[in-house]
Amino acid sequence: MSLPSRLLARNWTLKISALGLALLLWISVRVETPDRHELPDIPVRVELNDPEWLMAGEPLPTTVSVRFSGPSRELIRMAMDRPNVVIPVDLVHREDTTVILRSQWVRVQDRPGVTVDDIQPSSVRLAFEAIERVSVPILVRATGTLPSGLAMAGSPEAHPAEVRLTGRASRVEEVDSVPLEVVDLAEVHSSDFQVIPVDTTGLSELQLTPTVVSVRFPVETEVERVVSGIPVVLTPEREDVEVSPSTLTVTVMGARSLVEGLDPTTLRLVAGVDDVTLEDDEEEEVSVTLEGLPDLVRGSPSQSTVTVRPVEAG
Repeated sequence: MSLPSRLLARNWTLKISALGLALLLWISVRVETPDRHELPDIPVRVELNDPEWLMAGEPLPTTVSVRFSGPSRELIRMAMDRPNVVIPVDLVHREDTTVILRSQWVRVQDRPGVTVDDIQPSSVRLAFEAIERVSVPILVRATGTLPSGLAMAGSPEAHPAEVRLTGRASRVEEVDSVPLEVVDLAEVHSSDFQVIPVDTTGLSELQLTPTVVSVRFPVETEVERVVSGIPVVLTPEREDVEVSPSTLTVTVMGARSLVEGLDPTTLRLVAGVDDVTLEDDEEEEVSVTLEGLPDLVRGSPSQSTVTVRPVEAG
């Protein structure tokens, strides 16, 4: 290669190297030059520290636009981090309030030289709802029938009889009782207490205390008792008809203590004669209904109908 050619090749190498160095220096200076950048749709959330209140919905609006300034390199990285705005609320004074947003509430990763210039909109509306604490009764639920030979001697007993609810006032006010999980009576063989969980279906927003309850189903041996001489009465009362027979035998069934403690004088058999119209020598069969049985006791008369006829004259 001739001398001029060698010089030309060497000069081009130097020129390209100088151009690359200049470009590198320009990019370095450009990246470090302060710049401004606006990020839209920055989410707004609330850090609520007041134990007596809850948020009633999302902040309005839920997002804002934030304009930052700082080195271009840091702004580009920050845009990928996606900052957010966190509003600290230590004490709630009223249900609705408007909060002016502060630059220090904009949370970003450590980005040297980046500052917050503006937030739009500059304020958000917050809505709160008070926390309410109430006690509501337990609802014991059962299905099926007791094992053969047993009968209920009283209503189920829950201990404790109430559950403490904690939650937003509007939700707590909707709850008038809290059910337990359903008990299959076929599995009840004695009056011992059993632990039953609270059925929290539909109550996920609320805090419940306790979450399990001890329940006693008072059961006894089932017995029968035959009671005779139970009067048959007409309703409405009528003087123009008479009933035959005027008394019946009734068999009552249930838990031993309830059946043996039954007062027969509380029982009566009612025959409805509202629509009964009789001519001389006519008779009509009328069904009877047993009344006066205590709760949890069953009963059946010796016959389901009686005969009514006109009262004989003189």
